[in-house]
Amino acid sequence: MAEFDFSSIEPYNSEEVPKAIARLAHNPMFARLVKTMNPKADASSFSALMECITTCDELQYMVMRPLIFQIVQRSATSFTYDGLDFLSRDKSYLFVSNHRDITLDAGLLDVALISNGFKTPEIGFGNNLMKNDFIIDLFRLNKMFTIIRDGSKRDFYNNSVFLSNYIHHELFEKKSSVWIAQRNGRTKNGDDRTDQGLLKMFSMAGTGNFEEDFNKLQIVPVAISYEYEPCDLMKSVAEYASSNGIYEKSAHEDVLSIMMGISQQKGDIHLTFCKPISTDEVAECAQLVKNERFAALAKVIDGRIHEGYKLHKTNYIAADLLRGTADYIDYYTTDQLEEFIEYAEHSSFKGPSSAAREKVMDFFMTIYANPVFNKTEGR
Repeated sequence: MAEFDFSSIEPYNSEEVPKAIARLAHNPMFARLVKTMNPKADASSFSALMECITTCDELQYMVMRPLIFQIVQRSATSFTYDGLDFLSRDKSYLFVSNHRDITLDAGLLDVALISNGFKTPEIGFGNNLMKNDFIIDLFRLNKMFTIIRDGSKRDFYNNSVFLSNYIHHELFEKKSSVWIAQRNGRTKNGDDRTDQGLLKMFSMAGTGNFEEDFNKLQIVPVAISYEYEPCDLMKSVAEYASSNGIYEKSAHEDVLSIMMGISQQKGDIHLTFCKPISTDEVAECAQLVKNERFAALAKVIDGRIHEGYKLHKTNYIAADLLRGTADYIDYYTTDQLEEFIEYAEHSSFKGPSSAAREKVMDFFMTIYANPVFNKTEGR
């Protein structure tokens, strides 16, 4: 492997952690974040606790894990997970996950792993989120590395090579697992699909042998599902605006999404660690020509995620409402139907045009319905 300096994107090292902890502990935004996660929490006690922490792992176990549990207690009915029996505690994996909430997807995965004696992975996050020193300290202390997404086509290629080498460095030299979203940004229409470009990026630091490279990566697809989608209305409005060519992300939209994802009621949450991609599946993909190989592997990963996605009553209801059918009526009651309609109407877009409101509501329902169509119709 060529020599790269990863210091600009990697989590804080052991020498950097104490100073970053001190900055975070005394930052007023940290106290505000703790209060958002748990209004009854004593932020000063968290700050005092943090001053005893010397590693990122300690921070995750002693501070972030309890905070995530408190988020679940306040904003969810339940949090369940399965599939850990597919994993070994002494191996490193490349977790390729669907992406529904900016911070909770990876945070909940960390909690599931920590609670069962697994080491937490390094988490990939876009540089669009690294807007201020507080966010940078918080993320890099939580074993997050930066994915650089802006620049020219040449920059994009060079950044992809750099990122591929970083992921290989983590997996094979540091023996650390890695979590990365299956596509750039959150899924805003409920249709979880793996970007083939992501898979091509994985291979850039490899040997050039498709079968050898992807078997070595130990890809584990991950599916997370929320009964009530975080930021569902915000995503619907963004999809509507994008469909009309008028969407432009606001300066504080990501921070707002983070705070809303933490506080919004989410109902039941389920996380599935899917069965790792097998050597036979990789070998079958390898028989195809170059671009078709990546498309076939993406389809295998998508199939795992769609199958592992736990469907909630909200998904079945939305599928029937969107198509005007009763195909899934056995999965919900009349009361639950009325409850979801009331939730949707309460959440609905308040724009001036009735046509716009109806279109936004279609996007809203699509977020919930697409996982049903993917899982039951094998799309």
